Amino acid sequence: MDEYLNAPVASKLHPPGPRKEWVPRRQLVSQLAATEAKLVLVHAPAGFGKTIAVAQWRAAELQGRPFAWVSLDRGDDDPARLWWHVTHALQRACPGLGGGEFLGTLRAMLHDVTGRLLPALVNALAALSEPVVLVLDDCQLITEPRCREQIEFLLLNLLAPARIALVTRTVPQLQLARLRAAGEIAEIGMGDLRFTRDEVAGLVDVVAGVRLGDHEIADLSGRTEGWPAGVYLAALSLRGHTDPAAFVRQFTGDNRYISDFLFEEVISRQPGDILRFLTRTAILERFTAPLCEAVTEMAGAAGTIDMLERENLFIVALDENRQWFRYHHLFAQVLRSQLALREPALVPELHRRASAWHRLCGGVAEAIEHSLAAGDVPEAVELIAGQWYPYVNAGRMETVRRWINALGDEMVSANPLAAHSAAWVAALAGEPETVRRLVRVIEAAGYTGPLPDGMRSLKSSAALLRGAFGFDGLRVMRESAAMAAELETDPRSPWCMLAQATLGFSLYLSGDPGAAEPVRRAVRGEASGPLTRCVALCAAAMASAEDGRLGHAEALANAARRIADDNGLDKAPQASLAGTVAGIVRYRQGRLEEARCELERALRARRAWLGLSPWPTLEILLQLAAVLIDLDDRAGAAGLLAEATDVLTGLPDGADHLWARLTSLQRRLSGAPGGAVPADELTQRERMVLRLLRGTLTLGEVAQELGMSSNTIKTHTRAIYRKLGVPDRHGAVARARDLGLL
Repeated sequence: MDEYLNAPVASKLHPPGPRKEWVPRRQLVSQLAATEAKLVLVHAPAGFGKTIAVAQWRAAELQGRPFAWVSLDRGDDDPARLWWHVTHALQRACPGLGGGEFLGTLRAMLHDVTGRLLPALVNALAALSEPVVLVLDDCQLITEPRCREQIEFLLLNLLAPARIALVTRTVPQLQLARLRAAGEIAEIGMGDLRFTRDEVAGLVDVVAGVRLGDHEIADLSGRTEGWPAGVYLAALSLRGHTDPAAFVRQFTGDNRYISDFLFEEVISRQPGDILRFLTRTAILERFTAPLCEAVTEMAGAAGTIDMLERENLFIVALDENRQWFRYHHLFAQVLRSQLALREPALVPELHRRASAWHRLCGGVAEAIEHSLAAGDVPEAVELIAGQWYPYVNAGRMETVRRWINALGDEMVSANPLAAHSAAWVAALAGEPETVRRLVRVIEAAGYTGPLPDGMRSLKSSAALLRGAFGFDGLRVMRESAAMAAELETDPRSPWCMLAQATLGFSLYLSGDPGAAEPVRRAVRGEASGPLTRCVALCAAAMASAEDGRLGHAEALANAARRIADDNGLDKAPQASLAGTVAGIVRYRQGRLEEARCELERALRARRAWLGLSPWPTLEILLQLAAVLIDLDDRAGAAGLLAEATDVLTGLPDGADHLWARLTSLQRRLSGAPGGAVPADELTQRERMVLRLLRGTLTLGEVAQELGMSSNTIKTHTRAIYRKLGVPDRHGAVARARDLGLL
């Protein structure tokens, strides 16, 4: 990650430093320091000094307890980014947390926050000797349900001495009843944060250099209702005022009035060049001097920022090196309103300039946000189309969904490249109807060139979508996968690997012995993300198991599982394929209970994501039903076969082989004559040999696979032929299929 991208991360972990304008909140700090509650909830409307109060608490206790600080923004409304910043902040505050490799370990868990990362974090925090406080500032920006649930999980499971301080404008939508009942919450609200008269007088004195009389202090306190931001704005306006008493009499605490008054008494007094700088840079969530110069096309931004900081014009330093800054949120909102009034036609151009700067410096997410704000749809669509795949691979799918939602359904449907990105995100999220609608948009487009994400064409995208997810049935899936394999031929492309893996899997489901070749090509591919490689390895493992090469299949499945574990994908539905293959291998080795555990785990993973491709789930249902029949769990097997029947009834086209497998299992379950096992029952060892006979292995290779001698295999083979009443290997496999033994 380049130096620029590191800067915003570091700035987010830097609490505001003390300033001379800060009124000491001694009583409030004492209240915070005295609490032993697990959760310190500081909630009040904007401008009540929540962040400053917690920062003063931190400063007062810094020698006794460390504070891990995260200043949240809208981008943190994504589980992967949120917990990446939290873990960084905790490691920074407590260098000994979990050992030197702890951050690297946690990063691998970002794809499974609740299942792996948070339990590891809870355990590491519980082992600390010092009582660390994790501060999440501007927590109202976290609205994504999974993020809220994960914060709630951490709160409920956190052990002493650690505690959490949530600083938010609104009461968070968390299930806090249990913590309240246990007395584990210390709440700081508007009543606690309102300035006393002495604090109002102190702030006016420091900011304005004016000592108001008792009557004026009481009047100003009443008009502002102790709202710290209102007092501060009033004090700024009092600077140099010839009649402070008259000013106080005319002042009101109404937010809109304060904003208007701020413009008349503070902003409008700024020189023209400073005012232009303020309003034009107000579109930026955070800024640095080079970015400001690019956006405003005005030189000397560093000097201007220094002046603004000296004048206390609502500017906040975001890092210790004072390179990155932001405006006070209310101040920035007022500046943006003023910009819209003064130079409305310039607003899109400012966003375009910001987007170009961020794109040049590697800040792709910021470039997309500004392109969207500028209404520059072609630029935004091209950036999204180039970034959706790496973002999804990194577990940031919610960020991509937010970008696509910002485009709007009408724009997505009218732009084939936008429809392409949206269709893939919808497919991965399990939204088949959306995928079908958008694929029609993609196919109707005349755009034939390579796509920003590396796909050969929109035609290839549509083929891959239909082939990889199979929402339109197995015949369409197989034909589309074959088309994608013809279009995606570059072995350095992840889409080539996906096309080959998809083709192999669709052929496997069709009972086609040619499945092995495309999956072998997929595994030999030179480039892919972890998710694609995991799918390719699993498809190859299934083909190997079908050929009777159980050792090779197991090795491939283990490799897929390692990739999933190393990249935090072990809970991803696609990674369940590794468990499916492991279950198939265990079953064919006669290890029925182990097979059952593997397949049930894989099925749970698939069912957690409704709407995904039905075919991997169907494979698990059929394999697990066979295991349960052998374990005499007839009720369990019947339920699975009924579910499989529903799937095939809804998507019957091209599924003849799967129907045959289902029918064979139903006969075995019912005990019908067509499914009866011969009276002279095959032994478990003979069944293991029989399963390998259906592949391409020689008898010597079968012996090697099972760890037996060639003579023993020949003995078992003769017994199998005799019991099944057939003369040769081909007849044994055919008869075994009729009897439901395979």
